Amino acid sequence: MSKNDDFVNKNYYCRICNNTHEIKLRKNLAEKQSKFPFSYSFLHGELKNILTTLYLDDELEVRGVDVQQLRDDDLFSKGQVVSISSTLMEEIERLRTENEKLQKELNKLKKRKSN
Repeated sequence: MSKNDDFVNKNYYCRICNNTHEIKLRKNLAEKQSKFPFSYSFLHGELKNILTTLYLDDELEVRGVDVQQLRDDDLFSKGQVVSISSTLMEEIERLRTENEKLQKELNKLKKRKSN
C-alpha cells in the first residue's frame, strides 16, 4: 500500500476566505472516535489565523464546518485546546510509529549490506 492510499482528500468551504479548500485526512482518523460526527480542528490561511473545525462522520464525510478568524488577543476555549491538542498528539503518535518502522527497515538494510 502506498502512502497516498493511507489518505483521503475532502473539500470544505471557508466563509472567511470565501474559498473551497481540499484537505488530506488519514483514512483511519475515525477509528478511535466514540461518537459521530467528531470534530477535527486545524489552522489555515496565509497567516494560519483561521481556526477551522470540521465535523466528520464515520466515513470521513464533512457534515459541518465552523471557522473563526483569530486575532492577536483571542484566547482558545478549553474545547478548542483539547481538540487541537488531540489532533497534534495523534499526529505525533503516527510519526513515532512511522519512525520505528523506518528504523527497523534501516537496520535490515544495514545487516544485508554487512553480509
